[in-house]
Amino acid sequence: MLSQGELFTAVSAVLCVAHAVLGVLWWARDRADRAVVARLDAADIDPYHAVATTDRDPGRDADRAGAAELLLAGLIRVKDDGQVAVTAAGAAPDMTPEHPVPAAVLTTLRGHAAPWALNWLYLDAEHRARRDAFLRAEDARWPRWATRSRDRVKPAAILVTVLFAGWCSGQLLYVRGAFSGPGGEVAAAVFVGLLMWGVFALVLGLVVLAVWPWRRDRFSAYCRSLPPHPAEAALDDEGRDRLHRAMTYSPPRTEVVEDLSWDPGAF
Repeated sequence: MLSQGELFTAVSAVLCVAHAVLGVLWWARDRADRAVVARLDAADIDPYHAVATTDRDPGRDADRAGAAELLLAGLIRVKDDGQVAVTAAGAAPDMTPEHPVPAAVLTTLRGHAAPWALNWLYLDAEHRARRDAFLRAEDARWPRWATRSRDRVKPAAILVTVLFAGWCSGQLLYVRGAFSGPGGEVAAAVFVGLLMWGVFALVLGLVVLAVWPWRRDRFSAYCRSLPPHPAEAALDDEGRDRLHRAMTYSPPRTEVVEDLSWDPGAF
C-alpha cells in the first residue's frame, strides 16, 4: 500500500511524463511545419490569399488589394472625400475581373447607386460570402495550414494540469478525513474541495499558459515575407494615397450648435 507521499510522488511523475510526451509532440509538429514551409518557395500561392493570411481580419487586406487592381484598371475612382464610385468602364458587365476578389469588390460597389466607402465592405454580408468562399477554397489547397491556428497540444497540457489540481484537492481533503464524517460535513467538504480545485487549477493553469508556447503560424510568417500585392505595388504615390483615404474613410460629423444662453423667463 502506497503512502500519501509516495502516491503524490507517483502522480507528479505521471504529470511530468505527460507534459514531456506533449512537449515531444509539439516539437515534432513544429519541425514538420518548418519542413513544409521550406518547400513553399516552389508553390503557387495566390497573392490575394497571401495578403488575407497576414491580416487579423482576413478580408480587409484582400479587399484593399482588390480595390487597388480596380483602381489601376480604371474601373473605380476615389473621390476627394475618400468615397469610391464605379466608373463608366466599371459599370460594363464585360469588364468584371476574372479573379473572384476584385470581382466581388466591383460587384458590391455596383450595387450602390451613390459613392460608397471601401472600409464599409465588411458590412455587406453578400460581399463577405463571395469573397470568403474564395479564401476558404484557397485554404483547402493547403490542408496543413487551413488549421494553422488550431493548437491541440497546449490545451491538452492545460487539461492534464487541471485534472492534477483536482486530484490534489481531493487528496488534501482525504488526508484530513473530510469524507469520513456525517453527510452534512461531507457536502461541506465537497464544496471546499471544489473551491480548492478552482484555486489550484487557476494557479497551475497560469503557469502552463506562461510556459507552454502556442503553435507557431509559420504559413502567415512566410506570407508576410512575400513582396506586396502586385496591384498595390504598381500604384503610384497618388494612387496609394487615394487608396489609403478610401480604406480609412469616415463620414463627416454633423456639428450641432446648442444655444446655451440662460433665459430666466423660460422657468
